[in-house]
Amino acid sequence: MMGYAIRDPATGEIINQLSGLDAIDPELWQPAPTLWEQNTDIPTAIISSPRYRDSGLTRAILRGAPYVSAKSWDDRLGAIDDFVSAHREGIAYVYIAELDMVAHASGVASDQWVRRLEELDGFVADLRRRLAPTDGLLITADHGVLDVPPSRHVMVPAVSALLDGVTVGGEPRFLHLYSNDVGETLNRWREVEGHRSHVVSRNQAIAAGWFGHVEGFALGRIGDVLVTPRTESAYYIDGQATAQSLAMVGQHGGLSRAETLIPIIRGGVFA
Repeated sequence: MMGYAIRDPATGEIINQLSGLDAIDPELWQPAPTLWEQNTDIPTAIISSPRYRDSGLTRAILRGAPYVSAKSWDDRLGAIDDFVSAHREGIAYVYIAELDMVAHASGVASDQWVRRLEELDGFVADLRRRLAPTDGLLITADHGVLDVPPSRHVMVPAVSALLDGVTVGGEPRFLHLYSNDVGETLNRWREVEGHRSHVVSRNQAIAAGWFGHVEGFALGRIGDVLVTPRTESAYYIDGQATAQSLAMVGQHGGLSRAETLIPIIRGGVFA
């Protein structure tokens, strides 16, 4: 899972991995056994919104555990109670999307985001009161987020030497550029955007550990050239960016500490 929108080397098509996996076979696209498939000797459950139950992304990364639909805070607590009542041991994974959704829409500096954070804090407090002395709780996130104001949008003209022979994938804070002439594309982007962003080749990014260990089947999915802003900027292709994307305040995908330094909070027997 190398990025938000990446190229399928077999077809040349850009695949949106958040929503586009519904149109292909997620198990062929992501063939590595999930953690849930690797640990079948203990009871498990995925507790999350019903809207994600049958999505391609869920099938790609969460297959191997029963899926329990839970939309509200009370639904989630009830699902956890049911799981704990039914099993003497096991792992229940609870995914909460509200904080991320409001961060994208309003930003982490907004009152709306603070209210969602307070709701989440109340949910965790309720959950902790339910824990037995032998239960453990781990709280973490899949990424951080930072606010990108419209003044920091970098609009790349649709007709531009930067895009000559280039197919654009990735996301605003981490472009994957698939090029017919990698050396030329790398040099052009470094000359024009090197002051603002890290501009590296695929091999340089892999050597630097940006993607961790890369299996051979996934190698060609990574852009030939990668571009990620050094500060709170985001790239858009003029005339191609959607209104929804341009309106997004909170963003992630880059290499800043705010996006990549993710804490973990331990409770119960893990504390």
